[in-house]
Amino acid sequence: MNILVTGVGSLLGQGIIKSLKQSKLDYILFGTDYFNTAVGLYWVKKGYILPDILKNDIDDKLWLEKLINIIQSNNIEIIIPGLDFEIPLLSKYKKLIEDKTKAIILVSKSDIVEICNDKWKTINFLHEKGFEVPYTVLPENKNEIIKNLQFPFIVKPRFGHTSKEIFLVKNESELEYAISNCSQPIVQEYLDKDNLEYTCGTTFFNNKMLSLISIRRILKNGNTHIAFSEKCDEIDEYVKSVTKIFQPFGPFNIQLRLTDKGPKIFEINPRFSGTTPVRAIFGINEVEIILNAIMLNNYEELKPKTLGVVMKYFESHYISLEQFKKIKK
Repeated sequence: MNILVTGVGSLLGQGIIKSLKQSKLDYILFGTDYFNTAVGLYWVKKGYILPDILKNDIDDKLWLEKLINIIQSNNIEIIIPGLDFEIPLLSKYKKLIEDKTKAIILVSKSDIVEICNDKWKTINFLHEKGFEVPYTVLPENKNEIIKNLQFPFIVKPRFGHTSKEIFLVKNESELEYAISNCSQPIVQEYLDKDNLEYTCGTTFFNNKMLSLISIRRILKNGNTHIAFSEKCDEIDEYVKSVTKIFQPFGPFNIQLRLTDKGPKIFEINPRFSGTTPVRAIFGINEVEIILNAIMLNNYEELKPKTLGVVMKYFESHYISLEQFKKIKK
């Protein structure tokens, strides 16, 4: 199968490629990014630079035309998003792209993406469905959280999936500062560091749970540094029930902490995770599992994960000047 991975310079895009390389799938790989310094462009058969959609002078039409041209000229059969900001775009134009190219985009419906892309909407949706969530308010209601909970609190952007603009505030003056220096903030209950943090992944297709894995993690600079695959039935059952409520198309990533009231979700991403290749090491190759189901109609039974520990580290990749100049051109 001809596969296009977008954002191949991101940790997510690189992780998707690593998972494909660990799989038994028969494929030809293509990639896109926005910079010729994206290392994943040199791991694929053909790499392409897309117009930078985040620039004011680049509109959706130009970006779409370039992407569709790449898909058509390489007979791409499936597209796997590797960048957060592309998810809403690919969801919005999913039908248009698929109708024009016959390729399948591994992205959920717009309503699911909209809920998951907005942490305020995520919290409210989960609360309405009866799940425990961190106490969360908008800035104008900050007095409400001050009245009901003790400091510290977390202030973070409603939108975005990085560790930027996240503040741990310990008093009202710090709270005011954080709100003033955070883009579209929410104020949230601090889930104490003693509450174990988990990154949990499912794949879902045709109303069927294809895979499920919950991993305890230790962070470094906002990313998973050490991952623990352990027995955690309570979290697995919780993650399964949340996934079935959302009904995503393909990959689904849930981040939570285990509290004395049970699991509490603080973020959901309707995409693969940066820990996708780690999950493959633990025996759950989510990329292979979902492509087997969608492209080959091959459904496997839910696999048990391998128990153990994975430690992440940096790697280096050599690129010749000729290769580098070719991508730049």
